[in-house]
Amino acid sequence: MTGSEKYIINQLKQLVPNADVFEVRANIGDKNCSIEFFATIEGIKHQCFDMIDNGMIKEKNFDVMAKQIAKHIRACPEFHPGKINKFSFVTKI
Repeated sequence: MTGSEKYIINQLKQLVPNADVFEVRANIGDKNCSIEFFATIEGIKHQCFDMIDNGMIKEKNFDVMAKQIAKHIRACPEFHPGKINKFSFVTKI
């Protein structure tokens, strides 16, 4: 697991501490970002936006987390300015 993946998982654990597995997809550009994740809790896979709609996580907390992840990724040496940087990984906790 890369340092960026560890950072992302630590952020997600704050939102969904009881998750067993995280599946993460992120597209990070110079000024924009799109982050989506799935969290498996007790064998049931939940999509992040459904979790917001169902009151499992707060939208403002998700937005803060997404901004922090984007800021972290943009500061990493593997970030390529001027391009959309795509990340995708699955981690079992």
